[in-house]
Amino acid sequence: MSGRDWRTIGVDAPPDRAPLPPWIGWAIPPLLAPLAAMAWVAIRWDRIPLRYATNFGPGGHANGWQTRTPLHVCGPLIFAEGLAVWMLTLALIAWYGMRRSGGRSTMETIFLAVMYVLSLIFTVVAVTPVVRIPAWPVAMLVPVAAISLLIYVARKAMDDPDPEPGHRAGDTPKECWSLGGIYNNPKDPALFVPKPDGLGYTLNMANRLSYAFLAGLLAGIAALSGFLLWSQR
Repeated sequence: MSGRDWRTIGVDAPPDRAPLPPWIGWAIPPLLAPLAAMAWVAIRWDRIPLRYATNFGPGGHANGWQTRTPLHVCGPLIFAEGLAVWMLTLALIAWYGMRRSGGRSTMETIFLAVMYVLSLIFTVVAVTPVVRIPAWPVAMLVPVAAISLLIYVARKAMDDPDPEPGHRAGDTPKECWSLGGIYNNPKDPALFVPKPDGLGYTLNMANRLSYAFLAGLLAGIAALSGFLLWSQR
C-alpha cells in the first residue's frame, strides 16, 4: 500500500513509511528555547550593563567581563540554536538511514535527550547577563544527564524484546565486520546498522553517504565551535 493510501484511509503509516519520525514534535522545545531567550534578552536589553560579568569564581566573585554588544550577548544563544538544528539534522539522518531494531527507539531518545541538555545549558548561560543564575545547577546537569542516559540504555538493552527478523544485529554477515566494529557491506543499503553486541549503531562504510555524514559531523563541530569562539573574542 502506498503512502497516499495510508493517509486516505486515516491509518497511521508504518514507521518506515512515515514522512516524518513520530518523535519530531519532541524536538521543537529545544529549537525554540534559544529563540525565546533571545527575544527575552532583547526586551531587557537596557538592563544589561555596558560591561557585564561572564565568569564567576568559587566564592561568587566575578573574574571575567564582556562588553555589551548584540554579538557578545546573543552569540551563545545563536550557538545553542545552531547546535539544536545540527543535532536534529543528525537525528533525522540516523532515523531515515537506520535499520529497524530494538535499539532504534533508544538511539532516538538519546539524540533528543542530548538536544534538550545542550540547549538548556547554553540558553541558561547566555541569559546570565540579564539574570544571575547559580552555576552549580548547570554544572550538575551534565553528569546527572549522562548517568541517567547510561541507566536508561542499560535497562533498554535488558528489557527490549528481540527486533523483527531480518533486522537483528546478528543478521549482518560476519565476514563484513572487521577490527571488531567496522562494517563494510556494499550489498546492504542501510546507512546505520546495529553493532554486533547489540548496543548502539555503526556506519556501513561501504555506503558512500557514510563519508558525507562523517564530513558533515566534523564540519558542524568546527563551524559551531569557531563561531562561538569568534563571537566571544
